[in-house]
Amino acid sequence: MMFRWIAALAAAALLLIGCGGGDDRTKARLRLVNASSGYAELELNVDGQLRQGAVGYGATASYVEVDPNDAASTLTRPGSATALLSFTPALTKGQHYSVLAYGAQGALKQLQLDDNAGEPDGGKTLLRVVNAAPDAGALDVYITGADDLLAASVPVQSGAAVGAVGPWFTVDSATWRLRISAAGSKTDLRLDLPALVAASKQVATLVLTPGRGGVLVSALLLQQQGEIGRQDATQARVRVAAGVAAGAAVTAAVAGSTLLSNTASPVVGVYALLPAGSQPVAVAVAGTALPASTAMLSAGADYTLLVHGTAASPLVSWIEDDNHLPADSSQARLRLVNGVAGLATPLAMTADLVPVADNVAAGSGSAYAALASTTTARLSVTAPGLAAPLFGAVDQVLLPGANYSVFVLGDAAAAAGTLRKDR
Repeated sequence: MMFRWIAALAAAALLLIGCGGGDDRTKARLRLVNASSGYAELELNVDGQLRQGAVGYGATASYVEVDPNDAASTLTRPGSATALLSFTPALTKGQHYSVLAYGAQGALKQLQLDDNAGEPDGGKTLLRVVNAAPDAGALDVYITGADDLLAASVPVQSGAAVGAVGPWFTVDSATWRLRISAAGSKTDLRLDLPALVAASKQVATLVLTPGRGGVLVSALLLQQQGEIGRQDATQARVRVAAGVAAGAAVTAAVAGSTLLSNTASPVVGVYALLPAGSQPVAVAVAGTALPASTAMLSAGADYTLLVHGTAASPLVSWIEDDNHLPADSSQARLRLVNGVAGLATPLAMTADLVPVADNVAAGSGSAYAALASTTTARLSVTAPGLAAPLFGAVDQVLLPGANYSVFVLGDAAAAAGTLRKDR
């Protein structure tokens, strides 16, 4: 009698497991992590069934059970049956995995992350890096003390390539400063965060994600089999282009940082990493200060502060720069920035006699046009009603995978043009 009662209990327990009363040891655990700049939300479908829906950037940490033998998967937009990406993850029963979705709209990719590493000793943190920011290129990763100079620091990972899962490395558990730079550079900073918390016995993946402008990055900290923490960028990049007529000198400061100091026009400065948000702007032309103003800088974005017009009537314009790489790496991208004073009509530009920009008003920039890379480009900037081009140049180099701006600055009667490689 007792034997039959025990047998019945065992059978009931097995039935509960089969009906969801516990983890099914024949299944793998899978979660979707959205690290894409092109899709606000994504959905994971496995074996024809919706398993995780409307997953926003860094928004989910849950896992679903998946049969390793029936794991054919697709990623879709919410409410759409059209597959953006199809793949079959290689899964082992009883193990945990993350599907990391990344890439721009129309170029979605995925990486499978193994979430089964053993935890480190107490007081230690196990980390690895995934570069999921295609437009940023290869990156160096620094984890340092708050006041450590980058020039004297060694990266914990060098040249993290896009779409590659880096090796595990161990750091002491503490609050660290995280800095990301372009590979091989200690001055081209892409992210600077003061407080990356590395907890004792933590196992985590640091995923580098795209910034708004294409160059800067943010990050996600994926706790193995745990939560996902956003490590968002807090900075933007700003440069100043001074094009005031008659060579007037320009001084410009943003967020308390001087970007140009009494520098004669025309000149195009270099990008500086500045705090995002509402920031004070101070501009002086020919020694006379303009009224104080503020600018709203979006985190991760790039901007050109264009100072143009005349010394008597100076103008200030903000242009947001799109520094994403060409979709075709064999091509270059080119745009026109109009900083010409005393000209009511807009500008147009051709490259090798092909139109690439049109109707560009003063104080603005055109959209970037993709064109074949070359070492012999012939550029011409014109305005309606003018017999001669405002700017012309031959044998200009447009490298594959690079972005360029043609700045035309100064007075219409003596405009100066320059081709500037933005990245």
